[in-house]
Amino acid sequence: MYHIKEAAQLSGVSVKTLHHYDKIGLLVPLKSENGYRTYSQEDLERLQVILYYKYLGFSLEKIAELLKGERTDLLPHLTRQLDYLTQERQHLDTLISTLQKTIQEQKGERKMTIEEKFTGFSYQDNQKYHQEAVEKYGQEVMDQALKRQKGHEDEATVAFNQVFQALAQNLQNGLAATAAENQEEAAKLLQAIRTYGFDCPIEVFGHIGKGYVYNPEFKENIDKFGAGTAQYTSDVIAHYVQTQIK
Repeated sequence: MYHIKEAAQLSGVSVKTLHHYDKIGLLVPLKSENGYRTYSQEDLERLQVILYYKYLGFSLEKIAELLKGERTDLLPHLTRQLDYLTQERQHLDTLISTLQKTIQEQKGERKMTIEEKFTGFSYQDNQKYHQEAVEKYGQEVMDQALKRQKGHEDEATVAFNQVFQALAQNLQNGLAATAAENQEEAAKLLQAIRTYGFDCPIEVFGHIGKGYVYNPEFKENIDKFGAGTAQYTSDVIAHYVQTQIK
């Protein structure tokens, strides 16, 4: 058993944080008659899971929901977290490689294509988007997405990047959002989401398109392909969805 100060030192969190977790029912240790908190091995293992979920961007409310009623069987959570972190590591490796190549190009040591410059950037390139996706579509849907992407992360990145690069070029060329070329790209984007993500209904695809503009982080990310690409992509998707629902 560990007193609260020992638990705080071992885990690297503050005593105040442990008090808060206790208050909201996220991590409730045993208490003696005089009110002192003592943490068991199981409590600290649960704390480890909580901290991993926090690192992955989950809110405390969502973590509490995920761990509700589970005091011992933490293995499914640890396995899921390993999948998330492995995916993040692979993505960071890709971004590091792209950055290294860009530095080499700036030094005059190599040449890069436009496609290479954007390798690693996609609509899902930031792990903090994951929590928002979980809240919108549910944990089961996102677990399904991770399983589909596993082993195909590079393919998924290329598929999404190609669409955004094509749309950015079409915007630069002055094509209307309703142009046939853009509608083909919308179809490719939807197929990529369904292949590497989840079975996305056409209506949900429409909401995703709106999110590219209304979510500042998505907008900033997609606009890396060219100023105005996020709004343009949103307009392209809106027209595509409209034509498909009719």
